[in-house]
Amino acid sequence: MLRSVFVGALTVGLLALGVPAYSQSEPVNDRVSAPSNAEPERFPGGRAGAEKSNCAEAAARHKAAGSTGLYGCITEVSETEARQRSAATGAAAVPLPVNDCTGNENGSWWALRLSQCQIDPDVRYTLRDKDGTIVATALFAIAQQMDLSATSLEWTETDQLVMLEASPKLPALTATWTTKCAATCSPATTAVFSKQPVKVGQLLKKTYKVADVPTKKYDFLDVDYTLNFDAAGATEITPPSTWDAEVRCDDQLSVGNTSGCVVPWFTPTLNISRAQYGSSADMINWAQINLSGHWGLRSSGKPLHRLQSASEQKKNRQAICGTGKFTPDPAVEQDSCDEFPFAGTYESGALNGVDHGNACAQVTSVRKNSTGDLPFDWQTVTPIGTVTGNEKCVRGHIPGPLNSYAGGAYGNFVQTARLADNDGFWLKVTSS
Repeated sequence: MLRSVFVGALTVGLLALGVPAYSQSEPVNDRVSAPSNAEPERFPGGRAGAEKSNCAEAAARHKAAGSTGLYGCITEVSETEARQRSAATGAAAVPLPVNDCTGNENGSWWALRLSQCQIDPDVRYTLRDKDGTIVATALFAIAQQMDLSATSLEWTETDQLVMLEASPKLPALTATWTTKCAATCSPATTAVFSKQPVKVGQLLKKTYKVADVPTKKYDFLDVDYTLNFDAAGATEITPPSTWDAEVRCDDQLSVGNTSGCVVPWFTPTLNISRAQYGSSADMINWAQINLSGHWGLRSSGKPLHRLQSASEQKKNRQAICGTGKFTPDPAVEQDSCDEFPFAGTYESGALNGVDHGNACAQVTSVRKNSTGDLPFDWQTVTPIGTVTGNEKCVRGHIPGPLNSYAGGAYGNFVQTARLADNDGFWLKVTSS
């Protein structure tokens, strides 16, 4: 049964690349590896915690209402101020909330493809009198973690709030935290904390589930958060702090027969193993280093992008490796036509002006050993003829099973990373 499952996964991968299947004597799952998320990625918009300051608005509201009592406002302490405060007070007596963002406590969202989190230790509540003079302050840390699934429209979120410190004159304080999701979410609103009393050292924590009710298109869901504090004896006019997160869900659009959700702004990484894919992996690495496109190479290139259309993939494959355009080399065991960038990407040479594989840089596999283990025997490639470095693709003589295994890895990656059409991804050639 397991063999059948992995053969199916490999077939999807081969179709995604336009790579023909080859027979092999070993289980396919030994060669098709899972994708890598690489390192967590910081949200490109920067810090995502509380508003920088709503004190001016709070003062205006207080004055407009004709109030003469106390009022509060919320600010986000700057990273410089937070460092100065930490240096002055030493190690915090109250520990910060813990989640997968521990170590990145800077108020930004950090993400992998199927999760995102943040820890912001710099949210300050300030109580003022009618003249704006500070009466008391409290410092809070908030933490969030959202765990998604590539095969489910439901995800889990855990939100945490802790008061780190407070001045002696701070009156009793309550916290209200509300999560609102886009129109297709269920529930649309979650009351995380409602007028919840909070004091120094007290950790408030809630785990809850949210699900997307699928539409016939990609659902880009804005998840909005509001946080407010109310002090005993103060006028309740404080503008709440607000921030948001983004999730993308789809029902059988990116991957057939399944539904799931991802972090859309995270760019995942496909690992292609030399130990598993031999000269097919080396051909990719050779192209990333020696050709000017540097396709998928994080350090110097741009991401590759998934091409979902099966018919377009077939056209790309035909242009580079089609009938009459490739002559197998009998010196290469089970020789096949391998190409990079993949036919299943928008970077395919066929979509960038190449109508015959002869226009690609040419390489061939080199036999290193004769053990019967293809990746070990056929580890590397060498160029054929002259290479300018400006070619828009590489075409190689690669043992068929290695070609197929690499195709299966990409197909598996498309599913586990839930890549939509034109979604970007990095590609890293690894040693193991």
